[in-house]
Amino acid sequence: MDKFLGYLRQDGSAGIRNYIIVVSTVQCASNVAIRIAEQTIAIPITHDFGCMESKENSDKIKLGLMKACENPNVYGVVVVGLGCEQIDADEIYNYVKGLNKPVYKIVIQEEGGPKQSIAKGIEYVDRLEKDSEQEQRDSFGLEKLTVGVQCGGSDWSTALAGNTVIGAMTDLIVKNGGTVLMSEVEGFPGSEHVVAEKAVNKEVGIDIINMVTELREDFVKEHGQTIEEVNPTPGNKAGGITTLVEKSMGNIKKMGTAAVQGIIQVGEKVPYPGLWILDCRAQGPDSFVTTSFAMSGAQTTAFSTGRGSPLGNAVMPLVKITGNPETYKTLNSIMDFNAGRVILGEDIPIVGEDLYRKIIEVADGMITKSEDNMNFDYTIPRDN
Repeated sequence: MDKFLGYLRQDGSAGIRNYIIVVSTVQCASNVAIRIAEQTIAIPITHDFGCMESKENSDKIKLGLMKACENPNVYGVVVVGLGCEQIDADEIYNYVKGLNKPVYKIVIQEEGGPKQSIAKGIEYVDRLEKDSEQEQRDSFGLEKLTVGVQCGGSDWSTALAGNTVIGAMTDLIVKNGGTVLMSEVEGFPGSEHVVAEKAVNKEVGIDIINMVTELREDFVKEHGQTIEEVNPTPGNKAGGITTLVEKSMGNIKKMGTAAVQGIIQVGEKVPYPGLWILDCRAQGPDSFVTTSFAMSGAQTTAFSTGRGSPLGNAVMPLVKITGNPETYKTLNSIMDFNAGRVILGEDIPIVGEDLYRKIIEVADGMITKSEDNMNFDYTIPRDN
C-alpha cells in the first residue's frame, strides 16, 4: 500500500504541511492580522463579518474559523480580536487550546492599538516558527489522507480530460484506503440520477436525489428563477459548455467509479474512508467549496480548470490541473499538472495514475503553484 510523509497531530490526524495561521475574529481586526502575516511566514485568515449579524451567520463564521485552526495542516495559531466583537477571541483561543495545538491570543483594545498588536503578533509567530522547525515527518498510510476534488473556470476540455483524469485518480485514492470529498452540489442538477446510482445503498441514493430536489426548489424560492438560468456561467459558455446538464455530466466524472458512501455536512468529518459527498450549497465562487473541504479536514484538493483559475486555500495546497493543453502552456505559472495529455492521445488510466503520484508527492511536501503564488483564499460558506 502507498504511504505519504506527514506530521502527526494530537488527535491522530496527519498534516502534510506545518502552516502557521493568523486568524481575525472580526473585520475590524483583519488589517492587523494581515500586517502580522506580511512580516512573517504566517498565513492570514480574515473575513468581512464577526459582529452585528444573525446568530446563524455568526455561528457559521465561527465554525469556519475553528475548523481552519483544526485542519491537520495547521501547526499553530495566533488569534487576533478587537475586544468588543460578536465572535469572542477567547472562544476561538480556547477551542484551539482544546485541540492541543500551540496558540496565542491578541486583543487590540488590550494591547494599546494596532502597532503594539502587530509587534506582539510577529513575536508570537516567530516563536511558533522556531518550534515548528523541530517537527519531523512520519510515514502514514492513505487512510490518513483526505483529498477534495473540484473544478472551476471550466471549458470543453474539463469533461473530456481534466475531470476524467481526476476520476481515475479518485479510484486510486479510494482503492488504496484514502478518502475523496466531492461537492459542487449546484453542479449536480441533470445528472443527480447518475450520482444516485453510484450510491453504496438505496438510502444514500435517495438522500442524493432529495438533496438536489431541495436545492432546485430553494433556488426558485430565493431567486425567482431556476438554477439552469444562471448556471453554466458566462465563462463556461464561452469555453464551450452550453447547458447545466452538459456541465453536470462533466462535473461528476471527478467521482470516478467508486461507490458514494454517504453525505456529510460542512464542518463534518467522514466516519470512515471512501468517496463522500460534502453538501456545500453556497451560491458563489469555487472558494466556498474548497474552504468547505478544508473545514472537513482535507489536506489537499485536486482542482481542474480548463480556462484557468489562480484559486488557492489558506490551510491546504491546491493541485491545479487543466485538461486544455493550450491553457497549460499559457498559464503554466498556476498549473501543476497537464491532463491535456489525454487530448493529445495518452490513455486516461496512465495520466490518472501520474496525477495520483503527484498528489502523493504534494502530500510528501512538494510545493504547489498555489502555494508558490501565495494564493491563500479562505471563503467561509454562509447564507448571505
